[in-house]
Amino acid sequence: MDFYYLKKNDSVDLSQLVFLEALENYTLFHLIDGSKVISSLTLKRHQENLLHKSFLRVNRSMMINALFVDSIVLKKDTHYICLQNGKEIRVSRRRRDTLADLAS
Repeated sequence: MDFYYLKKNDSVDLSQLVFLEALENYTLFHLIDGSKVISSLTLKRHQENLLHKSFLRVNRSMMINALFVDSIVLKKDTHYICLQNGKEIRVSRRRRDTLADLAS
């Protein structure tokens, strides 16, 4: 198990973390069991900390764990990533190159 520390005594198991969602100056961690954990750090800060893990930024407010990607679909010129929990996340035009990272 690989843990990511949010605070001194608060951590999240990365194998249970499906995606991260920006909420202004906070970040919401969505776990595989449906529970959520909030962090007072911005999504950008978490992106810097999770750079070498299996996490990819797909739009300005979402970061996904590539291990939970089920499929990638195209709807009306917009790409969506479908996660194993059924959630569909839109991929921004500027972040489409991250889809190539998923394929490799």
